[in-house]
Amino acid sequence: MIRLTLTVIACVLTAMLAVFLTLNPGLVTVEFLGQTTQAPFALAMGALILAAFVLVVAWWVIAKLWSAPEAWKRFSLRRRRDQGFDALERALIASAAGQGDLAVRQAARAEALLDRPALSRLLAARAAEAAGDLESAQIHYEAMLADAKTRLVAQRGLVGIAQSRSDSQGLLTHAADAFEQAGRARWAFDALFEAQVNVALWAKAEATLTEGERRGHVDRLVAARMRAVLLTAEARRLESADPETAARLADRAATSSPGFAPAAELAGRLLAEQRRHRRAVDILEDAWKHAPHPALARAFANLRRSDTKAKRAERLRGLAALNPDHRESRLLLVETALDQGNREAAHSALKPVLETSPVSARACALAARLARLEENPEDAQRWMARASHAPAEADWSDIDEGGQAFNYTDADWKRMVESWGRDGVLIHPRHERYEVAAAAAPETVLIDARPTAERSAKRSEAGDKQGPNFYVPVPAPDDPGASDPDT
Repeated sequence: MIRLTLTVIACVLTAMLAVFLTLNPGLVTVEFLGQTTQAPFALAMGALILAAFVLVVAWWVIAKLWSAPEAWKRFSLRRRRDQGFDALERALIASAAGQGDLAVRQAARAEALLDRPALSRLLAARAAEAAGDLESAQIHYEAMLADAKTRLVAQRGLVGIAQSRSDSQGLLTHAADAFEQAGRARWAFDALFEAQVNVALWAKAEATLTEGERRGHVDRLVAARMRAVLLTAEARRLESADPETAARLADRAATSSPGFAPAAELAGRLLAEQRRHRRAVDILEDAWKHAPHPALARAFANLRRSDTKAKRAERLRGLAALNPDHRESRLLLVETALDQGNREAAHSALKPVLETSPVSARACALAARLARLEENPEDAQRWMARASHAPAEADWSDIDEGGQAFNYTDADWKRMVESWGRDGVLIHPRHERYEVAAAAAPETVLIDARPTAERSAKRSEAGDKQGPNFYVPVPAPDDPGASDPDT
């Protein structure tokens, strides 16, 4: 619309100028070299305009010829750049498609055509990775470390190569450099934290976690649970060499995540050895309120070796009262009552446990102990037979036969960082490895529960009269046809 308007205006002005010249004719006189020439004004103006046009065209031609070499050079560079970008595009597509050889060829062509060393090296490194040539990729990435613009991406590439090769030292080095320079790059934190956990550098991993939490890379609650695991693992490592530092770390771990039983058990035990019983009691009681665990009860019972049996039982009943509805609290009351020979209290606490399906081997063993206390060896034998095929308790497997709790390997603690830190789930590695749970169904109880010789003789006589009679173990309550052990 604007062009049309301008064209109309130009036509109108031209017509007005033509009319003006027609109504006002005149002559133009030119004197040059003694010659005088006259011409109409309109013709003279037309000749002047034509001469100016010819002069402009001639000047343009001369200028073009003068700048032709430079223009040719610019054209060649532009064409070369276009070809380089075409090669770059093909290399990126080939790399994404997994065509490593084609990506390497196109990357080499792009590097030869483009004067962009950073871009060319990055493309060459990615193409080499796609082709599986990690050596060449590492060379390209290391060359990029010298440039501040590409240092971070080079470190990320080297971290990826180190992970592919399972190179722990290289991974730690490059991840640490990247985390120091990356600012808020989440991948640098993840890479460094994972690398430190993988090689059991618990203290350094805890420092990295603290910095990552400050930068906003990890949620505060998740960080607190992860910190509890890392501090506990480090405390276990220092337990023999530096018990004071181990106790301080375990205390921090228990405070960071009160429901984490390994931290509370270790802190309670180490603090008790330093005669800081009040603090040990507070930690263990707080942990029991959050998540009762048999290792906590054992640590609580052993806080004061000088306690009498009655006083220890009283303290354990007080611990169970902190979380009375929990199954572990009921089991603790059963064990305490059995240790004191209190059959009524044992019956009262054990009944709701046995009514819960399925009944574990540990509960069956307690029922066998109660039957022995009541001088009923036949029922004790049946309960122990049932314990032999009843499901085990995962929590009880955290205590080994020597009474040590949570005696895990570095690989177990590594898994605990993820399971407890991310999801708040306590894993039981010894249970998963089918290791024997301490005192879940002690052999001594099974031996003591055997029928006496007199009862065996009576059974034999009854069998001779009634015919063959085979003993059938008491089935689990959740099995079809389950029966009560007392029947």
